[in-house]
Amino acid sequence: PRLMVYDTAFMTALGDKGRAEWLEDSARRGHLVESAVGARLLARAPEEGFEVMWWREGVKEVDFVLRRDDALSAIEVKSGGESGQSGMSTLLKKYPRAKRIVVGGAAAGACTVEDFLLDKVPLFN
Repeated sequence: PRLMVYDTAFMTALGDKGRAEWLEDSARRGHLVESAVGARLLARAPEEGFEVMWWREGVKEVDFVLRRDDALSAIEVKSGGESGQSGMSTLLKKYPRAKRIVVGGAAAGACTVEDFLLDKVPLFN
């Protein structure tokens, strides 16, 4: 199982891998990017008044689901070579009013990781 780390510096500083190895290994890079997005969401949540969760149904999952009052946003994090959006379409069928956000990757409408981490991406409609 993957461990979510709230400070990505710990992931790289405490491990035995150098910076280049973290960035060259797609699985490690993906974990690092997903952890950075999660840490940013957890930092924003108390100030902006939303909950941070994840969603899984069988083998389908969405990295992060945000809830503020009746509004939902589904966030899928892509860090390079992945294809598809795992459970995003399934979740959106169940909750058609949810906002879809794809961070990174090449999906249509995806935002960059940098823009997301700099809070340039609106989290709710």
